[in-house]
Amino acid sequence: MKILYFPIIQKNHIHTDAAGDYQADSLFHGLRTLLGADVVDLYKMWHLYDDADPDRLKKLWGKGFTTYGLLPDNKDIDRDGIEDKIMNQYYDYLVIPIHHTLNGNYPVIGSALETFRQYYPKNKIILVDGWDRSEFNENIAKECIYFKREILYEHKNLIEPISFSIPEEKIQEPLKKTFDFAPLIPNSAETHADTYIYEDEDSYYNDYRKSFFAYTCKKGRDEVITEGWDCMRHYEILACGCIPFFTDVEKCPKYTLRRFPVDVCVEVKKMKGVFPGTKSPYDPQVTTYIGTAKEILGGDKRGYIDFDKFDEGLYNDVNAQLMSYTRKHLTTIGTAKNFLNRVKQWNSK
Repeated sequence: MKILYFPIIQKNHIHTDAAGDYQADSLFHGLRTLLGADVVDLYKMWHLYDDADPDRLKKLWGKGFTTYGLLPDNKDIDRDGIEDKIMNQYYDYLVIPIHHTLNGNYPVIGSALETFRQYYPKNKIILVDGWDRSEFNENIAKECIYFKREILYEHKNLIEPISFSIPEEKIQEPLKKTFDFAPLIPNSAETHADTYIYEDEDSYYNDYRKSFFAYTCKKGRDEVITEGWDCMRHYEILACGCIPFFTDVEKCPKYTLRRFPVDVCVEVKKMKGVFPGTKSPYDPQVTTYIGTAKEILGGDKRGYIDFDKFDEGLYNDVNAQLMSYTRKHLTTIGTAKNFLNRVKQWNSK
């Protein structure tokens, strides 16, 4: 299977610190790892390759952690004559992620799609919309196979869900647990800047590996439930053998984070002996919903475990199940396989 990976991105962002886009990057990592040189990036996505300058990677979103600088620079990748190959339908599929710098720019996206439709039928063009809002253009979606990351409602035969994923090589066994709750408290003006102190990936990952639980939540505005639910932090926590304490997961729309273990994340908040440090009283017997991590106190008040009440055996079982699930479903390869299977199913309708 030959795939042209054709991210729609503003040209002035290709080689800058705006180059990274987790949805586009994680799917490409999975497809390239799975299919090798048969997956051709239109331009070399420099930030994903192992010859990328480490100092440049540190300037990217997320400080160059997790998805960046991993792929071998395969000399067999043939980027010559791509325009002629498109015109001659050389590729089996065109996969077209919409880079975050163009999110919501429907005229540009529609124009690109109109060009491709001159040469390819709509069942061979796959648009991947990684925008963290539920808006989409229905006319564009009808002209391709349309994958979208944030979905508010089911759109049968029109939209396929997709999410971030994590490279398999980033999954690590947990270390001896020394933190009840990881020090990093996300999405909080009061605590995030003070707790996101990591300048290297090892120290960032190791704090999660040493923690029983780690806070995570949706990004974006608290009052808008349709945006910001998918976040690489969720996957990083799981990959480190740590259980996410997902403060607001109960409000996640049904068709967003479709392959993420949402139900398990709700249940772990009911574990006996676990006391998150919340600004308002928290009683999981009434509701497990807390709101975003802005509701978590900072420092030593961020939460604790009463080990006289805590079932560590249950915790270890759940943690092992989550790590197994992550390896099977949440890696870039797992997502790439699921992506290709659903494209096949779409074409068999």
